[in-house]
Amino acid sequence: MNRIVSSLLLVACVILSLAACSSGAYVANPTSNGNSSVNPLNPLKASDFNWPASTHIVSLNFNGTPWYADTFVSLAYVDTLQTNVLVATNAGKTLALYIQYGWSNNLYNMGFKQYNNLAYWMPDSVSAYYPYSSALGNSGELYMTANDTLNFDGKFYFQAINSKGDIINISNGTFNYHR
Repeated sequence: MNRIVSSLLLVACVILSLAACSSGAYVANPTSNGNSSVNPLNPLKASDFNWPASTHIVSLNFNGTPWYADTFVSLAYVDTLQTNVLVATNAGKTLALYIQYGWSNNLYNMGFKQYNNLAYWMPDSVSAYYPYSSALGNSGELYMTANDTLNFDGKFYFQAINSKGDIINISNGTFNYHR
């Protein structure tokens, strides 16, 4: 009887230790949006941000579908936070980027629990209650190409998750805001 109990305890310990090793970085469902994100253990380098700048003020791919905004775009600087806030809206979809400092030719992390540089994506009016946040996703970066008195330009990508656990990927993002 002791051997059966000991064997069961050993099996339970092995199962618990294997479950504890799962970091959640990989999604088992091959059709999930989480599978097309950049591996957070191997993020992009500045030279990897080689997708072309768009002619639109803000452009990106939302789960592979192109989106852009040219008219409802605003840029504000919150002095107390040293943060640039870029908001773009078109066709019922909204992107909000919060970029602290944002010096030109610098690469910034926008991944999990990164609150100095983060993004929110709202693909419709309902998602305003459940916005997708890059701070909940496992990967994301922003490369500032210009930030001076005339230009506020950069490229970005991120994985975002909402409070319901839905995953989206934003890729090939660019912003070219001329002041």
